[in-house]
Amino acid sequence: MRSLDEDLLAAVAYHGHLCMGMVLGVRMARLGMQVLGIDEPLSFRDSIVYVEMDRCASDAVSVTTGCTLGRRRLKVVDYGKMAATFVNLATNEAIRVTPKIAAYPQPGEDPVVFLQSFKDEDLFLWKKVLINIPSEDLPGKPLHNIVCENCGEVVLDRREVTVDSKSFCKACVNKPYYQEVTERG
Repeated sequence: MRSLDEDLLAAVAYHGHLCMGMVLGVRMARLGMQVLGIDEPLSFRDSIVYVEMDRCASDAVSVTTGCTLGRRRLKVVDYGKMAATFVNLATNEAIRVTPKIAAYPQPGEDPVVFLQSFKDEDLFLWKKVLINIPSEDLPGKPLHNIVCENCGEVVLDRREVTVDSKSFCKACVNKPYYQEVTERG
C-alpha cells in the first residue's frame, strides 16, 4: 500500500490543489480499504466505491482506491455529504465512512498538518452497511441496451424508462439537464 504522503501527492497531482477535502478524501479511502482488508487498492479489482458528493474529496477517494467512473467502480450518489461507502465485492462487505470533526484549519493553515494530529477514530465515523448492487451496475461490459423510441439514442444497462410498453431514455421522458440549441442559417 502507498504511504499517506504518496496518496496525497497522487491525489493533488490529479486534482490540482491541496485542501481539506483532499486530505479527508484520501484518509477516508485509506480507512475504508483498510477496514475491508484491502491492502493494495490500486491493484484490487473487486471493489466499488459510492461517493456522496461531487467535490474535491471524490477525486481523492478515486485516486486513492483506483476506482473510476469509466471502469464502473466509482458511483456518484450526490447527497451533498462528505461520505463514501467502500464495497469489497469478493466478500460482499461494505463500510460507510463520514467525518465527524467540527474543527477546521485556520485560513492559510496546511490541512495536512492540521489533520495529522487526529487519529482515524477521532476523525471519522464508520459502520458496516449492506448494498444490493444490480448486475447491470457491476464493472464489465454492458449487459443490456435498447434504442430510445423517441430520439434513437442507445441506452445502456437498464437505464431506460418504459411507458405504455415502449422504451425511452430518461431525457425524453423527463426534462433533460440540457437544452437543445437550433442553429439558424
